[in-house]
Order: sequence, then structure tokens, then C-alpha cells
Amino acid sequence: MDSENRGYDPAFYSLKIDDNNLGIENIVSKCAFLLYQFTIVDKFGTIVYMADNYSRQYGYSAGEVIGKKVEDVIPNTKFYDTLNGKVDINDIFESGNGKALVCSRIPIRNSLNEIIGAISMSGAIDMQPTVNDLYARLSELQHINELYVRQMQGLHKAPSVFDTIVGSSEKITEIKETLMNLVNTRMPILLTGESGVGKEVYANAIYESSDRKGFPFVKVNCAAIPKDLLESEMFGYESGTFTGAIRGGRAGQFERANHGTILLDEVEALSLEMQAKLLRVLQESKVTRLGSSDPIPLNIQVISCTNEDLYEMVEEKKFREDLLYRLNAIEIDIPPLRERMEDLPDLCNSLIGRINSKYDLHILGVSEDALSFLSGYDWPGNIRELEHVIERACIMKNNTYLTREDFQFVKEIWKKHSKKKRKAETEPAPATLFSAREETEKKNIINALTEARGNKTKAAKLLGISRSLFYTKAKKYGIE
Repeated sequence: MDSENRGYDPAFYSLKIDDNNLGIENIVSKCAFLLYQFTIVDKFGTIVYMADNYSRQYGYSAGEVIGKKVEDVIPNTKFYDTLNGKVDINDIFESGNGKALVCSRIPIRNSLNEIIGAISMSGAIDMQPTVNDLYARLSELQHINELYVRQMQGLHKAPSVFDTIVGSSEKITEIKETLMNLVNTRMPILLTGESGVGKEVYANAIYESSDRKGFPFVKVNCAAIPKDLLESEMFGYESGTFTGAIRGGRAGQFERANHGTILLDEVEALSLEMQAKLLRVLQESKVTRLGSSDPIPLNIQVISCTNEDLYEMVEEKKFREDLLYRLNAIEIDIPPLRERMEDLPDLCNSLIGRINSKYDLHILGVSEDALSFLSGYDWPGNIRELEHVIERACIMKNNTYLTREDFQFVKEIWKKHSKKKRKAETEPAPATLFSAREETEKKNIINALTEARGNKTKAAKLLGISRSLFYTKAKKYGIE
């Protein structure tokens, strides 16, 4: 460290010797009380004194170095700068054994202010913990900075990202507003809704708007993976864990999604055994490969999707209650198409744009008459079914607008569905044990509400169930 840069006065930081006739060799005896970690050289760079513990670092005893040139003992010496008047205070210096030293070097001056030698005071330090700590802090600050940048980007892009969720109905607008408030949440999100409502579209929008965009987004269909392979697929495995295991092992889906997002689609398909293992991973934020005992820390956003009533599955002992409450920290129920028919024109136009790109078509839209016709159907397959119908109509169309006549092919399909629906509504269900239990549940809920004078929270307590489960059951049986 340059004394001039540090603002030091070299004349002040010097060892003053009043007796001009005192040789540098005699300074050692005069300064003996200082010399535990000291080295002294004369004005020619010859070693006059070196502490024994320091000389041993260079392979010498204290007596062996006396009279040697300092550069012959300390190849990277800075003593000659000091002999030229430079002062070094708390300089970091590497000793002979590779250890870092905090070293201060000052000239030795006589009463005439002449430099007659130099003295070095040093102390060993272990720099590695300091370096490691600084590196860890720097990495943490860099990560925080990246998160802030992504969050700022997310605040600007969130509205446009959620525009990919087509619709302006009251229910869809409310969901969009909720999702925009959840940008960069760390809490697990559960997306529920009937098959075909577009749950994956919502999951994509959540990921695209978050600060985890750019990190992995791993999608897992829990129902599509064979049960005997599910654990190794989800958690990974080490080499030799089982017959057929890939040499070197394989990372599981959770490990691949680390620092990013994982989507667990059809999460209701997991076995109870697998649910228990998943719960442990989520609780501990760690995953351990099969055949390994070394857990891997996880920093991950979990989004789950289901078209089943998980609360009912909990009642039927088909789904773990503790896992449900781990997954549904934020629960978003996506309405079916029949409950948001005001979004039909926007959905049709969005689908037509996608289909035009796919097939290089030039369909401009759907006529009012055709929209009126399409809105008369309850769309049990939801947006997925609508997409298939629109796609077929576009492919068969020669004009620029889809009209009512372009959808006549669906009449037979709709008739079959309507006939099946009417049959289900008019024919009494067989008196099974399950239906009898449902009837009992309904009566018990009504009785509890009556006793609680309409207070749902109190009614739930009377039934010994949670408030959320009470609402789910009441909704199922159409109880207001």
C-alpha cells in the first residue's frame, strides 16, 4: 500500500535513532522488546535480524539468515522500496509457506533523517475464511440484484403476460388481478378446474411473469409416468441403483427445476406412498437421489394442477390432507367455459389467430349468428373442445368469416351429449353406498347450518371439518 496514496507522512512513519554513531546492528538490542515478528535490514538490504518463526517459513534458522541479502531469503521482498523511503502499512504479503501476512514496513532514520535501514512488522492471517465469506456475500448480493432486476422487469411485463389469458369476464378479470399481485411469490400455487379449461396456460403466465423466468420450467404429468418409475423420475438416482440405471446417475425433475419452477400436472394421480415422499421434499426443501444419502438443497416454485376435488379425495382417504395444505397455499379455481360465455368472442378470435398461423389460413373471425349458435352449448370439454371445433371449421371454410353453417357438423355431437346429459338427469342413480353417504352428508350440512342460523364458520365447527372443506361440500350439493 503506497504511503502517498494513503496520505501517510514517511517522515512520521519512521524509526528515529538519535545517536548517529549507532550502527544498524546495535538497533536489534535496543529494540529487542519489539522483535517477535520483525525483520530488520541495513541500508544495503542485508539482513540484520529476522524472527525465528518467520525465518523458518523460508527454510532457515534465525542465525543462518544474518548477513544474507534479503532478496536471497525473501525472493518477493519489498524491502528495497522501503529503503527508498516508501512506507507500507497493513500490506497483504505472501510468505514463504504461502500464508498471507499483514505486513507493515518503515524506514529506519538517524537524527539527520538519513535512511540507515528498514524494519518489517508482520503477523500471519488465514485469508481463506475471509475470502470465502466475501465471495459468499458477493454471490448473495449478485443473486439479490438479479432478483430485483427480474422483479422490476416483471412489474412492467406482468399485464402483457397475463393478456395471454384470454377473456374479460368478471371471473377471469379477478383471476388476472390476483395473479398480478402474486408475481414473484414463493408460495405453492394450486390451479383447479375442469379438464380443458387451460390450467397450463395459467401456469405458463405465472412463470413468464415471475423473476424465475430464465431459470428452468419443468412440467411433469404425474398421470403419464408409470408408477414404478415415478420416484426415480421425480427425484433422480445414482449410478448402479437399479438394473438399467444410466451410468453416472440421473437428475430428477425436481433437481432439474432447481432455482426455477416445477409444474405438477394431474397431481391427484400420485399414489399415497408417492404423496408422502413429495410432502417430505416440499417440507425440507431438499431432494435426495435414489441410492444416495446426500440431500440437494432446493430453491423452487411449485405449481400444481388438478381437475379433481382434492378435498373430497382427502375425505375418501385418497389424498393426504397435509400435502393438500402444502400445495394449496394459494388456490385459484379456473371457471368452466359455460360460466364465462361472455368471453366466447375473444376466445374464438384468439383461437382463429393461432389456427391461421398453424395452417397459413386467412379467416377473419366468427359471425354474430355463429356466436349465438355456439353459445347455446354448454361445452363440457371447455376451451379444448372449442379449439377443436373452431379448427375444423377453419380448415373446411373457403370464405373469410365463419358462419352458423360452418358449424353444422357439430349438431350430431351435441345431440349425443344432450341425450346423455338428459338421461343422467332423469334416471335415478342406483342406491349405492356412496350415493347414500352423499345424501347423508347433504342432510348433515343443512342441519348444521340450521342449528348455526346460517353461520358457516360455526356450522363447520359443528360438523368437525375445516371451513374450506365446508364451503367445498356446500358448493357440491348446491347449498346456499
